[in-house]
Amino acid sequence: MKKTLLKLKPSPWIINQVEIVQKRKKINILDFASGGGRHSINLASNRRFITAIDKDRNKLELYKNIKNINLICFDLERNDKWPLEKESFDVIIVTNYLYRPRIRELASFLKIGGFLFYETFAVGNEKYGKPSNPDYLLKHMELLKTFKNDFETMYYFQGKTIENEVAIIQRCSLKKGLLSKKPF
Repeated sequence: MKKTLLKLKPSPWIINQVEIVQKRKKINILDFASGGGRHSINLASNRRFITAIDKDRNKLELYKNIKNINLICFDLERNDKWPLEKESFDVIIVTNYLYRPRIRELASFLKIGGFLFYETFAVGNEKYGKPSNPDYLLKHMELLKTFKNDFETMYYFQGKTIENEVAIIQRCSLKKGLLSKKPF
C-alpha cells in the first residue's frame, strides 16, 4: 500500500537522518507541509508516531488510514495560531517548503535535544526548473543563519543534487540546544 500512494520518492537524506537519531526509542515526528505523505508514509512505524500537517485535504486523504499517522489539515501560511503543541516533537522534517515569515516558529515545537531536518530548494535552482521564484528559494546559508540562535548545526549542504531530478538545494541537520543563544 505504501508504494502505491507515493508519487515522489522520499528524500533518502531525510529518511537516513531520522534513522540515525532514533536509537531504538519511540519518537514523535512532525512532517511539516507533508503534501502527499512521501515521508510520513515511509517513516510511520510502531516506534515512530507522525503528525502530518498540510493545507491540502485531498493529499492528506491519501494516507488517512495508515497506522501511527495523525493528520492535521491547516494552511501554514495563515496568521492563525498553528494547531501544534509546544515542545512536543523529537524530530521535525521539512522538505520542498519555504515560508519565511513563520519559519523560526518551528523551534518552539521541538523538544530540547530534538532535531530539525530541513531540505528545500536554493538560489540557483531557477536554472533547472521550478521553483524559480526567489520567494521559494533559500539564499546562501539561509538555514544556518535563520536557526543559529536555537540550534547546533550537525550537518549542512548547499549545492546541486540529482536524486529525483537536477536541483539546487540546502540541507541542514540541526539539534535544539538547552539554552538559546539569543542576544542581550
